[in-house]
Amino acid sequence: MSQLQQPGDRGLRMGSLGVAAITLMVVSAVAPLTNMAGVLPVAILFGNGTAIVPAFILMMVLVLIFSVGYVTMARHVQNAGAFYTLITQGLGKSLGGAAALIALLGYNCMQIGMSGMFGPVCTDLIKTFTGLDVPWWAFSLGASALIGVLAYRRVDLSAKVLGVLVLAEFAVILILDLGIVIQGVPGGFDLAPLSLAGMPSTSALGVTFVFAFGCYIGIEATTLYSDEAKEPKKTIPRATYAAVLLIGLFYSISTIWIVEAAGTSTIVTQLEGLGDPIQFVFNIADQYVGNWLAVTMRVLFVTSVFACLLAFHNHVARYFYYLGKEGMVPSWLGRTHDLHQSPHRGTIVQTLIALAVIAAFAIAGLNPLLTLFAWVANIAVICIIVLMTLVSIAVIAYFTKNPELEPNQPLKTKVMPALATIGFALVAYFGISGFDILTGAPGPLAIALPSLILIAGIIGAIRATMRPDAIRRLNADPV
Repeated sequence: MSQLQQPGDRGLRMGSLGVAAITLMVVSAVAPLTNMAGVLPVAILFGNGTAIVPAFILMMVLVLIFSVGYVTMARHVQNAGAFYTLITQGLGKSLGGAAALIALLGYNCMQIGMSGMFGPVCTDLIKTFTGLDVPWWAFSLGASALIGVLAYRRVDLSAKVLGVLVLAEFAVILILDLGIVIQGVPGGFDLAPLSLAGMPSTSALGVTFVFAFGCYIGIEATTLYSDEAKEPKKTIPRATYAAVLLIGLFYSISTIWIVEAAGTSTIVTQLEGLGDPIQFVFNIADQYVGNWLAVTMRVLFVTSVFACLLAFHNHVARYFYYLGKEGMVPSWLGRTHDLHQSPHRGTIVQTLIALAVIAAFAIAGLNPLLTLFAWVANIAVICIIVLMTLVSIAVIAYFTKNPELEPNQPLKTKVMPALATIGFALVAYFGISGFDILTGAPGPLAIALPSLILIAGIIGAIRATMRPDAIRRLNADPV
């Protein structure tokens, strides 16, 4: 139990999660079916072409390279606060405080932004099967409330719900892959999806990598479950590598088959002819397997987004909990439920924020996919890219100051983190400079929205400077 546990706080439910449960929690946040059916067609259509295939593979390699230094340092910094704790240890209190608030902003934005996708896909599903036209915001608000109830209870309840949903997502895509392989594709299989001929212009290529990285968001959150993990020093590294490899291979292989099935040279034209690009993968499923799979995928697409919302809500609630314990946000957030041992106060706050933002977009009459989802979720993507860049630098600084912790391990402590720093710094540059292309946000908003990250960082740095006791806690909260 944490040394900083507050009087009357029972802490999180220790020893309740193994490698499989934690892997499912973070992979659910990645929402594999959502990305394959929702993000993939949009990424290809927005000038990225089939470059998204090698981009997925390169991003998997980059995240694996990052994970080497990340889990190596995490073994020595036993704190479930994840990124901001490592940044504090390596780069000092000001950057640590900045990272804490950037992380809180990022995960809130991802959870809330995904609500902008959930509502419309529910509306489409209900209208398809019943003819009823229910407003999107009714589903988004209802999901936020239900997720609040699930997260308020024990974490293993959420893990079981997520486990069933994410396994079903993998199953339907793998069935589609198998159907494509068995039936074959026009002209036969080739290596065209991996060819550099599918690469777009240099300017569009940068946005392609941001799109690809966005599909991995959530994988890095394994350390948030350290307090609840069985043998965290073994479980967390294994879950991290398992999650990266599982989702990376899944994306890469499945994307190749789907691109092959559509035709490498004609896939962009096909997407341009669709009124709704989300129908693309469903149409492929209907063609190669049958209507039953297409219908099943439509239903699971809705549950996939729901699983993503639930997983990110769990991440956010834990950030509120740890930051509350450590004094970076109001301390009353740093308490768990007496019975369920869940971070229930963080859950309540996140739920209220989500309901308020969804209601504001609904009242304004804005398109939820093109605004709430595109604008807000991509703020989260940039937040995580910035944090992963800072973590990579922090790993190098930490082991430079403490070489005795990992003697004769330059690959883990210097080389891999340096490569990750360069890679993520480039992706961050592309994301910020091309935010208007990435999101479709008009000029002033394309500047204002990413600026929220800078504002959060400044507030966090000031908070850390004014509250040195909070920063000491960032370094003294053992699992």
